[in-house]
Amino acid sequence: MRTLFLGLLLTVPIVTVPLTLRTVAAQEVVFQGSVVPLSDEDLAAECRYELILTNPTRTVQAVWVIFDRGRDMLRYYGDPDVHAFAERHGWALLLPFHCRAKAGTDGDMNMDPSQGIGRALVAALSKFGEISQHPELASAKLILLGFSGTGVLVARFPDYAPDRVAAIIAAHAGHNPRGLDTIDLSPKGTAIPQLIIAGSTDRITGTQRPYDYFRKHFDRGAPWTFVVQNKTPHCCVINVKPLMLEWLEATVVQRIKPDRDTSRYGFIDTAVETKEGCPNLFPPEVPIWCHGTKDAWGGSNWFVTAATIERREHPSNNLKPAGWLPTQEFAKRWVAFIRQGEHPAASIP
Repeated sequence: MRTLFLGLLLTVPIVTVPLTLRTVAAQEVVFQGSVVPLSDEDLAAECRYELILTNPTRTVQAVWVIFDRGRDMLRYYGDPDVHAFAERHGWALLLPFHCRAKAGTDGDMNMDPSQGIGRALVAALSKFGEISQHPELASAKLILLGFSGTGVLVARFPDYAPDRVAAIIAAHAGHNPRGLDTIDLSPKGTAIPQLIIAGSTDRITGTQRPYDYFRKHFDRGAPWTFVVQNKTPHCCVINVKPLMLEWLEATVVQRIKPDRDTSRYGFIDTAVETKEGCPNLFPPEVPIWCHGTKDAWGGSNWFVTAATIERREHPSNNLKPAGWLPTQEFAKRWVAFIRQGEHPAASIP
């Protein structure tokens, strides 16, 4: 049994406590700590973090940040395939726990990293670098994965820390009032790859707002990719894992860039969702994992009926652009995934 090393980020002592979150591989080392907010930051209390060094004998090449936002994010953080991928490439894993904002937010976070979350995360990595004797953590590249509200949070990071961020994965991203519709990234932020995932029956964040966010930046030349999970509500993004790892291999590990002669682009045909999933079973409130034909703002949800791969960025027909497909293997996985009529809702209780 491994132990979890707890190092408070503003103090020197380090103590050991039993590992209760999950069992880690034999060579992994786990640290926990917290960062106290500054007086002008929108943080109600200290922010807590857990860091896993997948191979503490190696120099850390990057940090995969997986924000705590429900069941699937914890699944990703504890997944054996994710750990094997991280260990193979010299990545650390960081889990920022929910860090609520001050009064008036109903206990939610402030999804603008410049209001405290960003500074605290960077400070946590710097202190973890000191405690673990891996000072490279203070400047390592970041891969950020967020779901729902934290999907919007990570989508803002390219402008907050453009020199630190290597890639963004925004899954079922949406928030009120700081939604995807309020993000307009700079050219430098736009150039950072993003994988944007939407569920076709997501009654919370829907498909249209994530797609509008994608198109606004893709039309400016962003090397981004859009993925739809057919017949999937506001949950269940663990089934995207193989596609996600293939995308990270291409964009972060191999650092492939769009090329006029070799690049591939995905295109989709869609249809509007017309059938609710289970609203009559749970009056008066509908659980988020029930299927919805509209999102929280009244927009219509839609699913993918067909998908193709072409060499050009924009098709000559009425298909919707769905982004850059960095490798042939990823393109094959993307088209197979997005053509599925329904994806397994493995995270529903």
